Amino acid sequence: MGYYPIVLEMKDRPVLVVGGGSVALRKIELLLEAGASVTVVAPQVCEDIERMAEEGRLVAYRRAYTEGDVNGYSLVIAATNDRRVNAEVSKDAQGAGIPVNVVDDPELCTFIAPAVLRRGNLMVSITTAGCAPALSKRVREVVESCLGDEYGVLSDIMSEVRVRAKRELPDIASRERVYQRILDSRILDMIREGREVEARNFAFSILREETIL
Repeated sequence: MGYYPIVLEMKDRPVLVVGGGSVALRKIELLLEAGASVTVVAPQVCEDIERMAEEGRLVAYRRAYTEGDVNGYSLVIAATNDRRVNAEVSKDAQGAGIPVNVVDDPELCTFIAPAVLRRGNLMVSITTAGCAPALSKRVREVVESCLGDEYGVLSDIMSEVRVRAKRELPDIASRERVYQRILDSRILDMIREGREVEARNFAFSILREETIL
């Protein structure tokens, strides 16, 4: 199989999750975190999914999957313990041209979900193309030990600098110099030491220096 890595904008997009157990729950939590509009179809759902439905965070239909349930969704995830049902969901979704992921069954998938590490807006995705999910998780743990919460703060600062730099520095090369000077500095140490305001001011001081050159 040939996979092309992408990051999808999921805010307010309708997603169908077929399955109501712990595996489905993990997928649902990530989808809700991304802002997706989640619908669950399953004869039974776990307590956490039940609570989410009661809180209005998702819609849950407590029944078996039926043909046509995939219609109208941007994305479909099958997370049942019945391969026959998962295969039916996959077939229906593919027939409707809807991307589908079947948990732990790459042969039935048109996309796979990587192991993910988040630090604010910084997101690191790791995959073995569905061949060895356990290895992906282990690599994520290794990366997690290297990337602390300070990288999330730095991501926010760099985002703010980028917005202003695009407005004040029309030259791409000038903007790149600003970004590299910030990243090559001790800004991460400042953040680790709790000096976030100083770090932000320092980053913008570099931008100001470039604008007056």
